[in-house]
Amino acid sequence: MVEIESQVLDTQGRFIDFLKSFRDSRGEYKYRLKINEMALKKKQSLVIDFEDLFSFDKQLASFLIEDPKKIIEDASKAIREVMFIENREYAESVDHFIARFKGILQTVPLREIRARHIGKLVSVEGIITRMSPVKEELKEAVFRCKNCGEEIPYEQVGSKITYPPHVCEGYGRKKKAPEFDLLYEKSKFIDWQKLVLQEKIEELPHGQMPRTIEVIAKEDLVDIARPGDRVTITGILSIYQEYARNIGPPIFKTYIEANYIDVISKENYDVEITPEDEKKILEMSKDPKIREKIIKSIAPSIHGYEYIKRAVACLLFGGEPKIFPDNVRVRGDINILLVGDPGTAKSQLLRYV
Repeated sequence: MVEIESQVLDTQGRFIDFLKSFRDSRGEYKYRLKINEMALKKKQSLVIDFEDLFSFDKQLASFLIEDPKKIIEDASKAIREVMFIENREYAESVDHFIARFKGILQTVPLREIRARHIGKLVSVEGIITRMSPVKEELKEAVFRCKNCGEEIPYEQVGSKITYPPHVCEGYGRKKKAPEFDLLYEKSKFIDWQKLVLQEKIEELPHGQMPRTIEVIAKEDLVDIARPGDRVTITGILSIYQEYARNIGPPIFKTYIEANYIDVISKENYDVEITPEDEKKILEMSKDPKIREKIIKSIAPSIHGYEYIKRAVACLLFGGEPKIFPDNVRVRGDINILLVGDPGTAKSQLLRYV
């Protein structure tokens, strides 16, 4: 295991050197240009290619994998320092910047995540199956003492609200802890969202159920992916304790605190029909067996399920919207609900929609 001593290694300074000095294959200062682009587009995150960092400073790249929490924090501070050089006005207007890393050299299969990965930077591929609504996480609370009226900002760490160690004059003499009001309008919040990542079907061992892991996305990572999207998530493998009735040893559950989400493929996309395609479609429409051919063309690698494939075909073509004499409009859209055991190709069938 690599041990990092902050007193000896100036990781922030090394990141500043990387951002200012790294040149791409064309000889351009890649990240200085990106930082200027951040100011133009009003962004607060800089995406860094891991291969660039590895080629520039292998030791720093190794530290990133082993102690990502500290190194990402130092990299984020380095972005601010370089931004002050490139665009001081924008640097002063932004509360904080975030370093995000993509292209980790080795991807860990979801099924092979183990205790040795806890606290490390990992990259996992899979399919988003669920996502929560965007919520707000309290990062810095501003409290007002009910006795003296003093307002105190206090950084929040953990899952519960923590209060500042404040003792005002009135309560100090009585040795009684003060009471606070939380001022929501002056506190700082960030966007927060929970995703569920499921392992890819092609990696699923025969006879096994697909495994999942929770992913926490924050700030500009929320709503990047949708259920059904194939993604590569880079983040810190973290843990939280599962609460039980004091039975057995303390057990912890893993989750990924996302640093970067790369959407490999989206399920919804626009199809452009050319005049040549239209001609072929009209020719095919004259085929008396066109219905059977369309049904067989849906998920051809999956045997059976003829009635489901027929329903999927109907969904793809849709129905005719109707408007009744009283101006009530009925949509022509067709919806499908597939219910079944895990591993029975439900997702694979719907990938053809």
